[in-house]
Amino acid sequence: MRRKIRQTQRKKSTLRWPKLRWPSLSRNAWILLLLAFLLLMFNLFIIPERKKPKVKQVSRSRAVEINLAVNDVFAQFDIRDEQIAVLDSVVSVKIPQKFHFFGLYSILRSRLDEINAAILDCRKTNAGAILMVVGDKNIPVESYLFVTSKRIPQRRGRAAIIIDDFGYSYNAIAREILTMNVPLTISIIPGLKASKKIADIARVHKKEILVHMPMEPLYEKYDDTGFTLVVGQDPGITSLRIRQAFVQLPLAVGMNNHQGSKATVDPQLMQIVMRTLYNMNKFFIDSRTNSQSIAYRVARDMRVKTNVSNFFIDAKDETEFIHNRFEQLAQKAKSDGGVIAIGHPHRKTLKALQEMIPRLEAMGVTFVYVSELVK
Repeated sequence: MRRKIRQTQRKKSTLRWPKLRWPSLSRNAWILLLLAFLLLMFNLFIIPERKKPKVKQVSRSRAVEINLAVNDVFAQFDIRDEQIAVLDSVVSVKIPQKFHFFGLYSILRSRLDEINAAILDCRKTNAGAILMVVGDKNIPVESYLFVTSKRIPQRRGRAAIIIDDFGYSYNAIAREILTMNVPLTISIIPGLKASKKIADIARVHKKEILVHMPMEPLYEKYDDTGFTLVVGQDPGITSLRIRQAFVQLPLAVGMNNHQGSKATVDPQLMQIVMRTLYNMNKFFIDSRTNSQSIAYRVARDMRVKTNVSNFFIDAKDETEFIHNRFEQLAQKAKSDGGVIAIGHPHRKTLKALQEMIPRLEAMGVTFVYVSELVK
């Protein structure tokens, strides 16, 4: 019995696990398997998980700010709501066939630059339209597709700018204004030390000349240098002074009033003025230094060619104010067909003339001499 147990135990102790055998593969196959395994481990543990790039977007308030700036420029170029339509992700804008697109581009770029935005792309499509993308720091905000249409009329207008108060001196500002390549009308006060010189230079540079006739004001101080027209003045003296002014400035084609808030509301004085101008075949522009002025009405009654100034572009010697006046001038020129504005030879006015006239021309305003707007 004991022998059987020992034999059984001996048999149990002689049990062995079967040996594992690797498949018989070629050496190259083993190398390929090893490389595949190493590559798998490298991808799982060595290379970090690739993150999906985040799509950059501007805030809603920022997008609204940029769109408002674009719409403001569109309004300046008479692009109205009915010309704008949203098509998928593009805003379609219908423009006239002879639209000054480069002018819009230039002004829009400046406007966006003021708010740290930009035109990111602008190119012509195969169909002949223009695609423009605006955005913030290389992040697109809106895409505009400009398409010309025969049905969209282009409103245009004429504007005449009179620069008053020449004659006191000939300085750098006067020289810059007189040599501008724009049909400005220069109004010269007679009897001053630089009056004749200003007139000669204005003629050389093809500027239109007016007599800036001194007239009695209501409250301001004035000096009677031998040309001032005052209320109650002898009619012969009034007529003589007007004629002498044109003798001194023989190239002057008409006259407007310097000051004159008191003189231009006096019927007797205005009748003498207009009778003299009629006999000389000269026109009159009412500078409107008094809202109660009757000069324009009297001129019409006495068949003198005339018109009235709509406003002073530099009533305040402030850059922002003057720029706003120019924008009003553009709108009024296109709505009424013609507008007359008055400025003065000041430094800020000169700078505004240089900056704003090309801008308004791009918006459809044609600058003319004031004689083209009298009737």
